[in-house]
Amino acid sequence: MFLLLPYHRFSITSCSFALLCGSLFAQGTAPKGLTFDEYLKSLENPAASAAPIPQAEQKPPEPVPVPQPATKPAATYETFLDNVETLANSILPEIERLDSLKSEVNNETSAPRDEFEKQAEYEKRIAAFEKAKQQKIDDLDQEYRKKTKETADKIKSTVASKEDLQPDWAGMLRKDAARTEEYKERENKLTEKITEMETRITLVDGLLGRLNFSQSETKTLTEQWQRKKLLYLSRLERARELMQDYVIQEQAKILATEKKKVEMSLGSYNPENEEFEIAMNDSKSQTTPFDFSGNIKISPAQAKETNRQTDYFTASVDYINYPFITSKATFYPGVKKAHVYYKGQELPTTGSFKKVQWLADMPSYTQWELYADSLISGKLVPRNLDSMYAMSAKMPKIASNISSDGSSFLTAKNTLRISTFALSAAGIGLGIWQNGNVKTNNKKMNDKYMDAAFAQDKPDYKEKYSAYQKSIDKVNTSMNLRTGFYIGAGVFGAAGIATIFFF
Repeated sequence: MFLLLPYHRFSITSCSFALLCGSLFAQGTAPKGLTFDEYLKSLENPAASAAPIPQAEQKPPEPVPVPQPATKPAATYETFLDNVETLANSILPEIERLDSLKSEVNNETSAPRDEFEKQAEYEKRIAAFEKAKQQKIDDLDQEYRKKTKETADKIKSTVASKEDLQPDWAGMLRKDAARTEEYKERENKLTEKITEMETRITLVDGLLGRLNFSQSETKTLTEQWQRKKLLYLSRLERARELMQDYVIQEQAKILATEKKKVEMSLGSYNPENEEFEIAMNDSKSQTTPFDFSGNIKISPAQAKETNRQTDYFTASVDYINYPFITSKATFYPGVKKAHVYYKGQELPTTGSFKKVQWLADMPSYTQWELYADSLISGKLVPRNLDSMYAMSAKMPKIASNISSDGSSFLTAKNTLRISTFALSAAGIGLGIWQNGNVKTNNKKMNDKYMDAAFAQDKPDYKEKYSAYQKSIDKVNTSMNLRTGFYIGAGVFGAAGIATIFFF
């Protein structure tokens, strides 16, 4: 009994240990992916207990987020035009292929009648041959429409878009501390852009006219296209006006010299009006030379106190920000208003400026003086336009203005330019419309021909043949009108471009 006790204790302990391990394994405490035997072995070799995590349970690293632009770049008319041109050009190879295949079909001829073929059988064979040719052409047209439908629909949806397509201004509308020369440079760039874009738009007009749209599609497309075109060109024209106004706004600014001692003399005193005659000049100044004479209001007591001396007098002059530039220096003649001070107190002053003779003898001074007089007198006044004037969706209001070089910005010029461009656009639109008519009438002519061919030796042959002849006349009329409209569009377009350079 004593010898068996250890054996029983060992058995009980071993059984308890096995039951405990089984319980733990059954409860899911063993590492995942191990069998029960493997788990027991892992207890004997703890280093092996760290089973690898199955590959499927490892999470991939989070990708670094790619920064996205805060807003989508605004579409411009230039990108719109690029897209339409690209889409139109992608269809052209199919049009060329279609025309080539149609030409091959039209050049097909039937076998001539031989001496053994009856007239009726010959006519029947010819009619069947022509019908088969027409069917081939119809099949080619259908194949073309199927191939180009997606692109054609894209063109129509792009042109029909309601998105406001502003020109690519490239910062040209901003008003900043730029010198007037920069505004004039922008104006010249806008003038060049108007010419370039009018030419390019006309080329894309021609592309659209070759895309075999139906008559109704062509009419809708033309209206939408021309509306966008005219708005775009009018915005560029308004931007030119804006640059002109920016220049005038800068030139019309009133600047003033500091108070300082200048050459000055007092004339007679009028006690009734309490006025002193005064003459003063700073004609030797290398910045604001002037020569002024007039009257100053001063009380009798102060007038007596001066003893006709100018020791306690100082002066300053107002001048416009429109310099007279020579090859050696830049001058701002003081020609706006004079200010006279006695012991620091400004006195009411009236009078006028005279020419500084050595300055007036310089070349181009007269031209400068005429323009300066317009700024000073108020004949040339800024309209105080801003960028919204150019960006507006409204058609431009043509107003009388004067350009920065003193020449008139005539209403008639603007009217002529817009009219010629509008007539050019209308000519292109009508040409495209007639191009659709040519295709429609040509198809009708083919149908009339088939009707006449089948009606030979029948009572209504003359009637069918007459209808065929009339259909030929309609095709020729449409072709002539199409040519005329395209020529007219080119003439008016050239005239519109000419107004930019020669008016």
